[in-house]
Amino acid sequence: MSSQIRYTYDFLNSPNAISNASAKDIPTILSIEANVKNIINHALYLETSLAIFEFYESLYRWKRLVTPSCIPAFYYYSVEFDHDEEGAIVSMAPSADQGNIQSIWSDERMNTVFPLDTLVTCLSDLERQLRFDLEAYFDIQLDAFIRHIPYSSPKL
Repeated sequence: MSSQIRYTYDFLNSPNAISNASAKDIPTILSIEANVKNIINHALYLETSLAIFEFYESLYRWKRLVTPSCIPAFYYYSVEFDHDEEGAIVSMAPSADQGNIQSIWSDERMNTVFPLDTLVTCLSDLERQLRFDLEAYFDIQLDAFIRHIPYSSPKL
């Protein structure tokens, strides 16, 4: 991840809170949380508790859409909150070859613009590391969970 943009997270549930046997258990999946911090230019931009599987699912779906010729916007919504009212909990909005990270839950409004490749690398690295950490911490295989994790997409 870029040193200008960092995500850290700490799982709030015990390692035995979910298992591969829970792969289709949506309430259990949604109950797994992590304290997530987003640090931009060495300043804390966002610190909040998220349904971490749901956040991972958003990253996973976005990453599958990224191609060298097309970088879509990234949006993380939660099925627990009405995003028609407020917007995405976390988003990355590309514009030409630049973009920024925003959150409706942040106390600070930052309009820091980064090169798009920096943002893509940051979010792709976050998805890869989060997958690794979820599987290692909970001793699970995420592939069994992917199609069962709730996902809320942007309303167009």
